[in-house]
Amino acid sequence: MRSMDEWLGSEETGEAFSHCLRCHLPLAEIDAPWLVNKEFHRDECVLEYAICQPCRDEVADQLSEESKESVRKFLEQEIDWEERVRECMLFQDLTDRFGTCVSCHTARGELEGFGISALFDSDGQLVTGPLPLLICRNCIARMTASLSESSREVWRNFLADHFAGPSNDSGFPGLL
Repeated sequence: MRSMDEWLGSEETGEAFSHCLRCHLPLAEIDAPWLVNKEFHRDECVLEYAICQPCRDEVADQLSEESKESVRKFLEQEIDWEERVRECMLFQDLTDRFGTCVSCHTARGELEGFGISALFDSDGQLVTGPLPLLICRNCIARMTASLSESSREVWRNFLADHFAGPSNDSGFPGLL
């Protein structure tokens, strides 16, 4: 069973993320929160990064208003946040938050793919609220089905700018 540090650390280095993927500044020196986003295919991590809130906001500002509204609508209608808070209060271990999809509640072991996301405060402490969370690939697809072509292009450009290999828009939209 993975610890929270293992879930949220870099698969490549085995260490906590230390720099923002986009601006390359040390996360400990940025006076802002940051996100860790990872995408998995079964048990293999296929994408991972940390991004500071200012960089995340700059990228998210490039998304169309219609796409942002579509994602907001999904998050409001497809996830029972009050139930999520009640469930999280019962968890004995924070890693239990990664046991099922936040939307459809499918167990992680039954999923072909999923993304996890966590928020850290400016002091590097994990923020526990709606995040950390796990969302399955199918729910990600439903959430992003209505994204505009321009928003998909923002995501593809983000991937192309920061990762080797072909870019596509099928990954975890942690910037949303």
